[in-house]
Amino acid sequence: MNDPAPQITVPVSVRRVLPDLLAAVAAVAGERLVGVWLYGSAATGTFDRGVSDIDVLIGVEGELDLDAGALAAAHARVLRAHPGFNDRLDVTWAPAAALAGGLLQPLFAVSPGEPLHTVRVTPAWALTRALVRETGLTLQGRPAREALAPVGGQELRRALVDSVAGLRNRAPQVRHRGGHAYVALTACRTLRTLTTGELVDKGEAARWTAERWPRMRPLLESALVWRRTQAVRDETPLPEELAALMRELLDLTAAAALPE
Repeated sequence: MNDPAPQITVPVSVRRVLPDLLAAVAAVAGERLVGVWLYGSAATGTFDRGVSDIDVLIGVEGELDLDAGALAAAHARVLRAHPGFNDRLDVTWAPAAALAGGLLQPLFAVSPGEPLHTVRVTPAWALTRALVRETGLTLQGRPAREALAPVGGQELRRALVDSVAGLRNRAPQVRHRGGHAYVALTACRTLRTLTTGELVDKGEAARWTAERWPRMRPLLESALVWRRTQAVRDETPLPEELAALMRELLDLTAAAALPE
């Protein structure tokens, strides 16, 4: 890794995967590689063993016209070598124009439980760029702060507003505790950033939300437990007390997203 922050120790389980992933990336991207960046919980010291995803962004020069078959096969080899991450590897391939903030270029993605597929760039892409640029670790290639364009305040706000809409649409469809944890903790991070402009991990955002709105503590304390134990797929209905708090949390987040 080129420039890891010294205070962050990448989890051992993640370090075992990265050499194979980097080798697969190099085999497909070759000299067109701009950089490979680790972000999310594995890069911020909040990784939960056996639960958290490995989040990686890969940038390439020019158009994203790589051999999709070769790329899919490379990712499949990585997952066969590390089956424990079969549904916890989240990799995005982006062309240089998308790294610069363009919204017209499609991306390649390997999402948890999903094979390689093409995704459309939406305003929420700005949030990923901001997270990588501000909190990511460079595994190979150019440092994130050089390779990714800065994300302006209004651009980030549009991304967060888009995220709020997605959460409100997703929440009624969630049937298990891991999904409930995702909605609650993502809402906290969105609320924190909308309110303060700061990008923090979901755990810190949940603590901040609980301090500011103490009545949310039962939901947020439960969400942190659900996140660590989501391998146990509990699909019993959410108790009404917690369901009401979830609705209130989403309302708070939506209110923070209103035009200033």
